[in-house]
Amino acid sequence: MNTISRSGFRQMSGGRITMNIFWRFSHWLGRLVLLAAASLFIAIGVKYVSAPVHMAATDGITLGSGMAITRLRIGFGAFPLGFAIILLFCLVSKARLLAGLGIVATLDVVILAVRLLSIPVDHSLQENLPLLRAEIILLLLCLTGIVLEFGRRRNHPDSL
Repeated sequence: MNTISRSGFRQMSGGRITMNIFWRFSHWLGRLVLLAAASLFIAIGVKYVSAPVHMAATDGITLGSGMAITRLRIGFGAFPLGFAIILLFCLVSKARLLAGLGIVATLDVVILAVRLLSIPVDHSLQENLPLLRAEIILLLLCLTGIVLEFGRRRNHPDSL
């Protein structure tokens, strides 16, 4: 016979305890990861939409035409803002949480792969180290959130 104690843990016959309360609140890690990623994309997007010439200049990039400025606004501003909106949409629903984490993990893996392939070609290891660390941490958090979300769905299939 199963009983639930006041602490929220399920006491199983035979003395086993499952962490019912843990699974009930595990979705918050995934939501925090999505919020952090969305915030990052918003910060990047707003900078490039509002001041593309300045942002390009900080990396030594010069823009030679109005079209170049517009392309920078779109490629480095609009795309991150679009991803942020998608992530915020996923963040507000437990049913879309796994999809949002999958989007961030996929995007992060692609970014990491391109960065790792570019470093030896561009001789830019020192400039890329801080970004590599941040991207690896984000990926690990995403993967943890995905594992927890699968566990939550397995332990509480009715909570979607």
